[in-house]
Amino acid sequence: MDRRTVLPALFLLLIPGPLAEVLSQNVALLTFVQPVPFLLVTLTYGVPVLVIRELAVARKLNDAGLILLGLAYGILNEGVLAKTLTLSDGPPLHDFAGYGQIGPIQGGWSIFIIAWHALHSVFYPILMTRWMFPAAASQRWFAAGRMRWLLYALLIAVAGLYALYFLNPVRNDLPVFVLYAVATAGLLAAALKLCKRRGDSPTAVATHASWMPALLGGCMIVLYLFQFWAPRHVPFALFLALSLGVIGIVVAALIRGRWRPLPDWLLFGLGDYLTFCIFSAFLCVVTDRNPGQAVAAMTIFLAVLAYFIRSVRRRPLGREAPSAPAQGAR
Repeated sequence: MDRRTVLPALFLLLIPGPLAEVLSQNVALLTFVQPVPFLLVTLTYGVPVLVIRELAVARKLNDAGLILLGLAYGILNEGVLAKTLTLSDGPPLHDFAGYGQIGPIQGGWSIFIIAWHALHSVFYPILMTRWMFPAAASQRWFAAGRMRWLLYALLIAVAGLYALYFLNPVRNDLPVFVLYAVATAGLLAAALKLCKRRGDSPTAVATHASWMPALLGGCMIVLYLFQFWAPRHVPFALFLALSLGVIGIVVAALIRGRWRPLPDWLLFGLGDYLTFCIFSAFLCVVTDRNPGQAVAAMTIFLAVLAYFIRSVRRRPLGREAPSAPAQGAR
């Protein structure tokens, strides 16, 4: 890893945590900026996402492969670390408790939160890093020299995260851990086997990007609202079919490649972040859960997301690329 890849690596190490935890108001803004929470969030988000990104580049995986690896990360985060996939009641499950339960696994909650992590914690941050640092997007960052030892350290850290499952005496059943391990291995195998890139992508033309992907990404809030509403109103089979259908459409669209990762899928992700940010802050205000911090965090994120949306439309190929000509606007 040379100097041109140090900044991209640091960027990707630091942004997944706040984009997942602070933007969703799961961690309050003033709590996140304290040293211990900051380090824990960075370790549990940034380190695994760095490893996922390095694996995807090394094995030449397409973006559908990133989604599958993101699903595996969702199992690590919510199953192994937070252990919410087997939580029987209470936050963050609320109405999800018992909905579509299969053995100890909370089916409805698992479908929602694992897919959410695949997008919000893995896929979107990697796309943001590609746009911020396009020159380093296709390079391996830990391939040779001393940096290979850093990759080994990252792998050891990820293994340590899995080991934490057994350090916490609450819900540390070995059969459940084996189930997580098998599911993770299956997702990894599917990504490596089925999601190889087919040659180099054609060179994109630097024109202004359409607003449509960002608008469609913002509409993802409708799916999330349905998923929160469904446990008390619709059979689990309908919830399962609609949720998996949306996930399948996203993966199929990635495989067919009609949308470009930059800028189309990045704009989709930014729109998704934006509406989820507003929704999360609204919930904090109406439930009186740190409303002042929630509004402050929302304001910061909305400003950052608006900057990214405007900048990505002007420079679709990356921050360092030339600005698109005005007549290319759509």
